[in-house]
Amino acid sequence: MSSLLGRVAVLGTFALALAACTNGSGNGLPFAGPPNNGAGGTGTIQSGGSGVALLRFVQGSPDKFSTFGGPPPSGTVDVCVDNLPFGVTSPATNYGQANPVLYAIPGGISHTVSTFPTLGGANVGLECPTAPGPYLGTSPIAVITLNPPATSSRETVILGGTAASGTLGIYVYNEPTFVNTPTMEAITHNAAPAFSIGKANGVGFGTCSVTVTPCTVANALVGAQSRPAPVASTATATVFNGFVISSLNTIPAGFYDGIGVPAGTPVPITSIAAPSAQAGQPYVIQLYSIDGPAGGLNLLAVFEQTAGFSF
Repeated sequence: MSSLLGRVAVLGTFALALAACTNGSGNGLPFAGPPNNGAGGTGTIQSGGSGVALLRFVQGSPDKFSTFGGPPPSGTVDVCVDNLPFGVTSPATNYGQANPVLYAIPGGISHTVSTFPTLGGANVGLECPTAPGPYLGTSPIAVITLNPPATSSRETVILGGTAASGTLGIYVYNEPTFVNTPTMEAITHNAAPAFSIGKANGVGFGTCSVTVTPCTVANALVGAQSRPAPVASTATATVFNGFVISSLNTIPAGFYDGIGVPAGTPVPITSIAAPSAQAGQPYVIQLYSIDGPAGGLNLLAVFEQTAGFSF
């Protein structure tokens, strides 16, 4: 009975916290769901908020985080923004994946982003009402203070690096906002800080003419041959890392990442099939180079949603 009452108390706190994000004008922000928020909710004013920041979360750390009262460590994490689960209904994100929703928060004011080892099952996200503090003795993996600009913006928030290399942390990327309809392009990010140690040119990216491994190289992605190691944000300040936009003439068979080079074509390490085009959307692909197990390198491709919510 005491356990049940404790769970009810936590859920009650969560229900109160659910009304937290608005745009500062009394209009509730869509804090989760598909483009333009088909399934979000409204809340109370967050004083000083202006504009909207759309957040994407990527789990890019291969560390096998222990879980609280759950199965063996899986690399799956729960994500909280302030005291709400990221995505509301889908705060858990597996290693090598992006959370399936974009999350809208008020710009111009600070927010806390916390990552925890997942509780799993029906308990996913129960850490958020106590974030960034521990939940039943389980501390967060990493915590940052996110300071999105007052103008409308997009950011990618990545849990990256490894504990063994001393690079485990949250890495933030300030993304293009697509005020104008974009052309066919790939947007590349080095989110592999452990792999980048000792590599003067970091990580490089290119396209594949066929997707068999090893990748048959077609071309380097122009401007993305050498992407430096990223810098982690902290519990007190946001560090915005950069990206490179490379135009695409056609949709390639695949993309790859590898050791960066000053000029020329990087040698591929990891290759993946190119995502398929989506009806009504320009072909814009976000590529995230992330650390792999045992010092390796992986690559994640996300089809960017631009049409219909392009600020």
